[in-house]
Parts: sequence; structure tokens; C-alpha cells
Amino acid sequence: MRVIVEPTTVAARDGVRLTTEVTRVDDAARRPALLVRTPYGAGAMRASQDAVALAREGWAVIVQDVRGRFGSEGTFEPFVQEATDGYDAVQWAAGQPWCDGRVAMSGLSYVGATQWAAAVTSPPALMAINPMLAAGDLSPAWMHEGGAFQLGMVQPWALGLASTAPGITDELRKLIGWVGQQWQQVYELPQSQDPVPHLFAPYRRWREAAASGGWDAADVSRHYDKVSPAVFQVAGWYDIFCESALRHHQALDARPDAPPHRLVIGPWAHTERLSNLYPEFDFGGNANGVFRDLVGEGTRWMRDHLDGRDVAGGVDCFVMGSHEWRQFPSWPPPPAHEVRLFLSSGPAGANSDSGDGVLDWSASPDPGEDRYDYDPLHPVPTRGGRILGPYLPMAGPVDQRPVEQRRDVLVYTGAPVREAVTVIGTVRAELVVESSAPSADFTVKLCDVHPDGRVFNIVDSVRRVRLTPGTPQSVEVTVGSTAHCYLPGHRLRIEVSSSNFPRLDRNPSSGEDPAAATALLPAAQRLHWGAGSETSIVLPIVS
Repeated sequence: MRVIVEPTTVAARDGVRLTTEVTRVDDAARRPALLVRTPYGAGAMRASQDAVALAREGWAVIVQDVRGRFGSEGTFEPFVQEATDGYDAVQWAAGQPWCDGRVAMSGLSYVGATQWAAAVTSPPALMAINPMLAAGDLSPAWMHEGGAFQLGMVQPWALGLASTAPGITDELRKLIGWVGQQWQQVYELPQSQDPVPHLFAPYRRWREAAASGGWDAADVSRHYDKVSPAVFQVAGWYDIFCESALRHHQALDARPDAPPHRLVIGPWAHTERLSNLYPEFDFGGNANGVFRDLVGEGTRWMRDHLDGRDVAGGVDCFVMGSHEWRQFPSWPPPPAHEVRLFLSSGPAGANSDSGDGVLDWSASPDPGEDRYDYDPLHPVPTRGGRILGPYLPMAGPVDQRPVEQRRDVLVYTGAPVREAVTVIGTVRAELVVESSAPSADFTVKLCDVHPDGRVFNIVDSVRRVRLTPGTPQSVEVTVGSTAHCYLPGHRLRIEVSSSNFPRLDRNPSSGEDPAAATALLPAAQRLHWGAGSETSIVLPIVS
């Protein structure tokens, strides 16, 4: 069986020619096409997918450089261009003499975003997509979280795209290299002094809170009703795009006419891909997606669908803690009941400055408050979690004890659980807060305290709010979705603070747009709890 690789170009509807590579068996048979559209070049795709093996399995494999990247003509405007270009690429593939008219798409990260962008345009030939560790809703997934900018992911990603742009000059390459070498200092600059917008033009628009109007056509969150291909998603609890994958699956669940859709979600991070092993934690071989051949599983699932065979739907979910796989018909899984744990003071009593408090399962405590000072020049450092970027510390579960020693991190811990407590779904926090500033961030992190004293982060997020200085205000923080079992002897813990840097940008406290603020100002924060405030963490408990 002779496999050939054919370089070609494909014209988009406006005449821009996109570099394309076709890998197929050299015969006259017509086969379904597997399309990969990437900004990272065909070479990078060969490292993640074996096009020759896929060709021998019966696919015609197409790898296309998106507009403005590597050999493709045009200007690269991330996300905006992918909907129409994706439609054109799908329909071009379907019309080739070596294709039988059926097209599927696969790939991870931005390559997954190109799949969602094509899917919402409903090309007739597109029958299945396989986004892995990917997001289709652009602003809430790629750029912003809870009102804060995802600095730690977006800034180095933009710099990487700038460094591989076609026609880059030696002078610009040297400047980009210098910025990379001085990355910690660049992170610490006020956003108004950030040099990256001058190196990669789209980054300036990403800093704006409102998404560009040009993104609308490519944003799947606004066009779920147009998604017609079958969908096999792969997501990770520690991946930056976790919430997006869950939103996509849940939206398809809500459609009575939805195509077949399946979600596999494990304890994976973006850069670790499908590994079970982290520097400080091992989820066991049962969690290893490479051993499971999850990439092959998705490809075979799509092929079964293309060939008219029934395919499994629902959610295949890895529960951390108990380290077991569980299957659910939909997301979130039924039945679940919400349990509210109330935050209150520890032995130091009300009005403590330490915040070493407790989580109470039974009743709202007497009124009190905890205080801390937020200093954006000395923010709480990122330690694990849903992060991406070569200049951030490791992703995933990391012992949190070093950050808990800080006076600007409030810590609330429950008693050791006597029986296993399984949390599956979206965790919320309801806080009554106060600030001396007109704008403030409040971060919430759910942790698992092991019997040996180690403290591992499960999920965390932020809420950026405007306030009337000195006036208490109720704030809800969507902490995030997870599947985690607290084993007997373990304790639940909540951390509350006002920064998580550089994963999230710092609030300048002035009420100004952080992208325009020239100064970073400190603020005095208060967390009120007890009767009348109902400051609590809300957990979805599954039996």
C-alpha cells in the first residue's frame, strides 16, 4: 500500500491561497477526508498525528496552514477568519476525486477552535469533529475569566505567534527574543506599558473587555443551533479550556435535534496533554489518555459515525481522588444535590487578620469578618491550576501551602470527612465583600487537604467587580467545574484572595480599564460572613 504526500494550495472565496498538504493512499479509491487546519505548520501536526498511519486506515488526511501562517497567503487574524476559510476548505476537500464527499476534522487547542468555527457555518460535507483540549467560545474561554484577562496564557501565546509570523525581520525577531528573556519583568509591567501589543497587533484587541464584532461568526456559543456534525470532545480538569468543552456539550444536550455528541474528560492539563503524571501528583495509569489511545478512539468514533454505525454519547468522566472513571448520560450528571458550607473565623475570633478560618457544614455562623490588604505590586503567585505558557509555573495539582502562608490569602478548612464526599459539577462561592477601592478582584480556590498535610488545588477562578468603596456587596464567583472525591480523613479547604498572578492580570484598583491604567494601587479588602451575609461555598454532591 503506497502512501503519497501531495502539496497543493486551496483558494478561499476571496482568492487567498492556503498552503495545503494531502496524505493518501496512491490508488483510485475514494475515501473520507480528515481535515486539520492549523496555525502551527504541517510539521507540528506530524508530531501529534500520524498522517501516514491514518491514510492506511482509510482516510485522506489534509493539513492546511490557516490564512497568514507559514506558506498561506493573507493576514492572520486569529479566530475571525476561521469560519469562512474552514467552510471553504471542507467543501473543497469533499469535491476532490480522491474524496467520497464525507469530511471530518480533528486536532487540539487552536486546531480544535478551527473545527468549531467551521461547524457553526454548517458546511454540508462536514459530518464529524474531534476537538481536543479546545474551546469554541472565544472571549470567555481564550481571553477572559470572571472579568479578568488571562494574561499568563494569552501574552506568551501572542509572542509565540509573532515570532513565527511570515516575513518577520531580524530586528523584530531580536526584539521578541529580548521580551522573552525578560518575561518576568514584562509580566510585572502595568498593562499600559506592555510591549506585546506592538509586536502582535491582534493582542491589543484581545486586551479589550468586549469581544470584537468580527468574532461573532466564529463563536460557537452564539450559534449552537447551527452545529450539525457529530462531536467527540476531549477535555481536562486542569485544562484552560475545560469550562468551554462542558458548555459546548451541555448546549448540545439541550437541543432535541442535536447530532451525536460525546465528551471524555480526564485529569489533564493543556501542556501535559493526556498524561496522568504531574511533578507533584500521579493520578495513576488508569488516567493516562495515551495508554488509552484516546486520539485513536476519537478518530474511530468519527469513522463509525460516517459509516452509519451507532456511536456512544454521554460523558466519560474521571473522578479525581477516587481515581475512577464514571459514565453519565449528560452534563451535569443527575442526580446531584447542592450542599452549602459556610465560612467563618477560626480560633482568633471575629475581625481576625489571619483568615485561618473554618468551613461549617451545618449552620450559618455568628456575624464576623476577615481582612487583608491587596497589593498589586506583590500579588499572590500562580501555583498550579488551569494554566498555559512557557513562563508560568507547572500546571495541575500543586501543593498550596507556600501561598497559604501569605497574609493576603484567607484560608477556611472543614473537619476531616468521615465518609467519601464526591463533588461533580460546577462549584460556586457566594461572598459578601467590601473594598476601599472602586474595583476589586476576588479569587476563590477549592482545595483538598490530605492527611499528611499536603494541600492540592482542585479548581479556582475569579470575579472582577465594581463596588462602592466601604459598602458591603454580594458577589457570586463561579469557581469552576470538577469531579473530585474527598476520601475519608481528607478535608475541604477554600482560599480567598484578590490575585492569582500571572495566570490572571492584576486589578489596578482604580476602576480604570487595566489596559489603560498607568498605576497599580493597593486596596483594603474585607470578607463578611455569618448571619445576614451567607458567605459560603456551594458544592454539587453526587452519590
